[in-house]
Amino acid sequence: MKAYDEIWGVAEDNFGVITSAKAEELGISRQNMVAMERAGALTRLCHGVYQVKHHVPGDNDFYGVGVAMVGENAYLRGASVVGMLNLTPTNPGVIYVGCGMRVRRRLPREFRVKDRTTCQTIQYDGYEGIPCQPVFEALQTAKIEGAIEGDRIVEAAKNANEKGLITDEECAQLQG
Repeated sequence: MKAYDEIWGVAEDNFGVITSAKAEELGISRQNMVAMERAGALTRLCHGVYQVKHHVPGDNDFYGVGVAMVGENAYLRGASVVGMLNLTPTNPGVIYVGCGMRVRRRLPREFRVKDRTTCQTIQYDGYEGIPCQPVFEALQTAKIEGAIEGDRIVEAAKNANEKGLITDEECAQLQG
């Protein structure tokens, strides 16, 4: 099971997720990946994306796996950034992801993907390197799209300001 050990080493740093393309870079064939899936060592999440069986889930796995399933250049956006940072309650059954290129993968229904949308992303300390839309932009996006109600946007803005994630001026803009 040397191939599984190599996959596990890479996947464990990425929410237990490995793509078949990354496995191929490690010298592991797609046939070997399928064999490991059939043996129960891997779980197929979507086309070309697998999760190792022995991964211990963390608090932000839902978000990290979601970004990994969308693909390269993907990032959390809108209400998902707000939810991950625990600024206000959001719908945990929906994940909002942006990507700078067209997404052709068939994803689960709970994904709201805006493809061909790019923004400057940021990685917040303590959130395991998940690329995200900056908090102020995420709050604006969630407000515009109606993903979070107005009173919760105000609450989230206050919480973000207290945590130092947005400025006083940005907080005031979101409250108005």
